[in-house]
Amino acid sequence: MSDAGIILLLGASGPVGRCFIDRTAGKQVRVIAVSRRNPARSRPHVTWLQHDLENAPADVRAGTLISFGPLAHTLSQVAQGIGLGRVIALSSASTLFKQHSADRAERRRIRALARCEVALADICRERGIVLTLLKPTLTYGGGSESDPVGRLAALAQQRSILPYAGRGLRSPVHVDDLARLAVQCVISGPSSEGSWLLGGAETLTYPELLRRAAASQGRPVRLLRLPAWLMKTLLRGAHLAGRMRDIRPVMIDRQCMDLVVDDTPARERLAWNPRPFRPDPGP
Repeated sequence: MSDAGIILLLGASGPVGRCFIDRTAGKQVRVIAVSRRNPARSRPHVTWLQHDLENAPADVRAGTLISFGPLAHTLSQVAQGIGLGRVIALSSASTLFKQHSADRAERRRIRALARCEVALADICRERGIVLTLLKPTLTYGGGSESDPVGRLAALAQQRSILPYAGRGLRSPVHVDDLARLAVQCVISGPSSEGSWLLGGAETLTYPELLRRAAASQGRPVRLLRLPAWLMKTLLRGAHLAGRMRDIRPVMIDRQCMDLVVDDTPARERLAWNPRPFRPDPGP
């Protein structure tokens, strides 16, 4: 097989990467999957390359690069890549919502991501590479530890009452729908070029998101609305006690914000057709 027929897959061991591998099985493609650790299971069409992209790009020639990992790794791989004709990369719609975050560290991360998007678009344009950038809203599914919906569901298993501060809108996107779209983009070729905002099939309020996340675990919960200032005061107490350190005050403020996008262009031009919000059941 020529280099043009090889797919180099970054972020292969993550939830979207695993779904992509499953969806390309039996499709006459060869995938070279990069991961720091060898997977527990694989597919016949996949060759695994154990490599840490934090140290250097993968030394692989491929016609198509698909990246579901950090966009900085995508940029480094493209910068050193030879023979690339296509790049399909996962970014985030958070560049629209979090650039002016009250959390300084979060603000730096999002602005760095936005700069990375610009740099990636520039280098692809200079080298004649067709770039497809996928920018979903809140993603869920796949059993990832970083899945915010999964974390809410786990919290619901521990508590019968869940407090919340606002009724901001959410439009969650399942990781398998992103993998399916990436496969479609590979098939459709240059017509998928561009930057695409992606929302889910449903738009729901934050408390409804909580309610469905809890229901996925088979237990009902009582939702209790509290003022944001009170929730942040309670959160500071939890931090002092060494608990809930992964939850930051800015997350409480965002419960009052609408974090949704207009994904009409993707629906019309990419046939983006995501599933309704159905959180994965617990183990």
